[in-house]
Amino acid sequence: MRSTLHNIAMAALLALGMAACGNLRNDPFRVGTVRGQLTEYDSAVAMVSLVGQPGVISKVDAEGRFALENVPAGPVELFIIATAAKATRVGVTVQGGQSIEVKDVAPRAAGFFEMRVKAKGGEKLTGAQVSVVGTPLQRLLLDDKGRLRVGPLPDGCYAVAVSAIGFPLVQAEACVGTGEQKELKVDLEADEDHVNRGCAVTGCADGLVCAPNNNKCVECYEDSHCGADLQCQGFRCEGPGAQCAACDGDWKCQGGTSCQDLPEGGAACLKSCNSDSSGNACDAGFTCQGGRCLPDAARFEGCYALGALNTSCNSDAMCRDQGLTDGVCVDSACTVPCTTNKECPGSMRCEDSAAGRVCRPRN
Repeated sequence: MRSTLHNIAMAALLALGMAACGNLRNDPFRVGTVRGQLTEYDSAVAMVSLVGQPGVISKVDAEGRFALENVPAGPVELFIIATAAKATRVGVTVQGGQSIEVKDVAPRAAGFFEMRVKAKGGEKLTGAQVSVVGTPLQRLLLDDKGRLRVGPLPDGCYAVAVSAIGFPLVQAEACVGTGEQKELKVDLEADEDHVNRGCAVTGCADGLVCAPNNNKCVECYEDSHCGADLQCQGFRCEGPGAQCAACDGDWKCQGGTSCQDLPEGGAACLKSCNSDSSGNACDAGFTCQGGRCLPDAARFEGCYALGALNTSCNSDAMCRDQGLTDGVCVDSACTVPCTTNKECPGSMRCEDSAAGRVCRPRN
């Protein structure tokens, strides 16, 4: 009996010993090393890591070489940032205990997320940050307006985590292509304790005010909070905004126009048009572009440039810096050349000047 028990005990100890030795022998074969060289790089910013495992990371030396160690055996994907504007992802299969060489890795134009983060209740964001899950781009701080350009990113799909003080973490998913700049809007909803404090304590985001009667962030509670020709109705500014006036809803636009996104970003009151129909012709100074009446691209670099007309100046360059493509400074005021009144927006008309015919305000 004792002999049998002794044999069983010895067998168990031998099995444990073999298992322990087996682990010691097999551990090095569960990981490998990936070496490579980039054809284009900036060693000051270049790095190589693994998609999903940003802790496995390598810098890039002065010759563009990298050595990524402790890479799990099996198929993996390299996450490579080469320069401030180029990146790539490369799939490789790693053999445990071995080193593989990836030569001549050519990065491509990187993508970027243009983050636009705000609180649903209009509260001011403090300590807002964003992380691209599974990449080295972690805990990046947004500016005081909740904006940040995140990248460079190789083309692909990513989970993006966003948080701020007093707001639970929110995760969004988005894809970005080679060389693409994609706007990514995220709304944060404050936790109950944060909301109960009210805007008198938390403050409000830019463009909003704290209403004294309900302690909430609103666009306005009196007309003085609104722009010209707008009135405060139900805590928001309403009125017949002119073409190209900034807006966040149709209630700020005059009849015949609606609030639409601009190619340069933001939104403005625009008129819809059809270049094949004279019934939907655009007003003076505007041309039909993609079904919308936009400022004549030959003279204005978007809606914002209209605001530069008739502003003070001391040189032609000063006018052109404000978006007037062929702007000229005439009698200390910015304007643009013209041949007919049809080329001058709003209340302006085409008149003679020392610089030739230019758009000037009607007397």
